[in-house]
Amino acid sequence: MEIRNNDPGAVQYGNFMNYYQFNSATERVKLLPDKDVWLSNGDSLDESSYLVLDVGCNCGDFTQLLHKYLEECLKRPVRILGVDIDARLIQRATDVNELHENINYSCVDVLDETAFGQVTQYLEQYNRQQFDAVCCYSITMWIHLNHHDEGLKLFLRKMSCLAELLVIEPQPWKCYQSAERRLKRTGEVFPLFLELKWRSDVEKQIEKYCEETLNRRKIFESTPTKWQRRICFYR
Repeated sequence: MEIRNNDPGAVQYGNFMNYYQFNSATERVKLLPDKDVWLSNGDSLDESSYLVLDVGCNCGDFTQLLHKYLEECLKRPVRILGVDIDARLIQRATDVNELHENINYSCVDVLDETAFGQVTQYLEQYNRQQFDAVCCYSITMWIHLNHHDEGLKLFLRKMSCLAELLVIEPQPWKCYQSAERRLKRTGEVFPLFLELKWRSDVEKQIEKYCEETLNRRKIFESTPTKWQRRICFYR
C-alpha cells in the first residue's frame, strides 16, 4: 500500500493518506437524500438498528458524519461497519473513533474471500443477511483499474447481494486518466488500464449493469460533487 516517489497522489488502490483534505466529507453529506430514500416501504416504524456497510472508508471522517446524519434523519439506532484495504487508514479511523458501540472499522479487501468473512460475521451478530445500506463512495474506479471489467462486475454483484439499498458514487473516465497519469510519473502504470472495455461511458455501464443485471432501480441521484461525481441510490 506504499506511496510511490513520496507522491501522496500516486497510489494504486485509492488509499490516499490525505483524502479528506481535498474531498470534503462535510460537502458530501450535504448531498445525501432524506429518509424516504434510505428506507424501504414499511421501514418507517422499524425501531431496530439500521445497518450500514461503508466500503473504502479511508480514515473514517465521512463514516462518522454519515452516522450522525442517519441517526438524525432516521430517528433510530444506526450501526456502521467501515472497511478499507489499507491497515494504516483503518488504524487512524479506529484511533479517533468515539462511537465504538455504533461504528466499527476493519481492514478488509472485499474481493478477498477470506477477509470478506469479517463482513458476514458482522451481519451474523445482528442475525441479519443483508445491510440496510451498502455505501461505495468513489471506489469503483480503483476496483476497476486493479481487477478489470469482470472484477468490477464481481464487486457490484457482491455488494448488491449484501444490500437492501446500494449506494454508488462512481468516478467518471477522466478520473481514470488522471490516476494513470499520476502513476506514470513514478515510472509505473496500471497494467489493466488499456484492456478495460468500460471506458468513456463507465458511469452509464455501471448504471446499466445495476439495473439490467442486478435488477435494481435507481431511486435517487444527487447533484454533482465538485469533482462532477453523482451519488446514485439503487433499490
